[in-house]
Amino acid sequence: MIFLIQQKKPNRNKTKHNTAMKKILVPTDLSEISLKALDVAADLARNNGAEITLLQVKIFPSASLGTYYSMGVAVPFDTAWKGVLDDAQKELDGLITNPKFLGLKIKAVVEESVENFESTLLKHHADLIVMGSTGATGIKEMFGGSHAESVVRHANCPVLVIKGNQEEYHIQKVLVATDMENTDFMKKAFKWLNMPEIEYHFVYVDTAMRQINYDALKEDMKKVASKLKLKNYHFEIWDGANVEEGILDSAHQIKADLILMYTHGRTGLAHWFKGSIAEDVVNHSDIPIMTLS
Repeated sequence: MIFLIQQKKPNRNKTKHNTAMKKILVPTDLSEISLKALDVAADLARNNGAEITLLQVKIFPSASLGTYYSMGVAVPFDTAWKGVLDDAQKELDGLITNPKFLGLKIKAVVEESVENFESTLLKHHADLIVMGSTGATGIKEMFGGSHAESVVRHANCPVLVIKGNQEEYHIQKVLVATDMENTDFMKKAFKWLNMPEIEYHFVYVDTAMRQINYDALKEDMKKVASKLKLKNYHFEIWDGANVEEGILDSAHQIKADLILMYTHGRTGLAHWFKGSIAEDVVNHSDIPIMTLS
């Protein structure tokens, strides 16, 4: 799988890399979607001169221990657990020797934890987290949500969540969800994307919950575009029953390849009562999403 990025013609004398992106963290459970996330991270690392940390978190005690005891071999508990960690490390080490990662600096790390997955993951300081997600709905969403949702909520760096079952991920159209109140995140995201051929589609969702001055919104958008030095962009005010629905509907309508969003990162009671639109979109979208706080 390839993450195709349209770039400016390279400088033949010197390759310029994005100095803001030095470390990309890729959590994995070796599922198909997490391996796709690694492929995407590899392409981003090449384009930005970044290194990758491939991380697998083993929560103690793990169901993997059953593999040792199911063989009928009596081994001490500590020995069995060490075997689980060693096997996981060997598998990761083998994965990164794939020729498609040639020339990249990838560090394979297996960590044991008695905490949850997200807490261990976020102890690793990174400039970008790239992870796969199949989302969460129904009871799972109500009582815990997806790993990606939790990472988006707590991460202090941008998070790129890979979705869907495409063999190749092309970035040609980016939907930028905006409320015209939080626009600083766009500058950072556009610097990272650094793709002049991209079509940026800015969407403001009108839920009819408050009176909106459409002319004022359009003028605000012009100011944002001027600040970001955008000459070619699209802006649309989209009607939706709620913001999440409006973002997802508009993203499918324009056939977006990526959704770019700001997240408040609410936690505790604030999250319980207000939630986060970005987290809801992460759970329900089948289009890749990048969130920034």
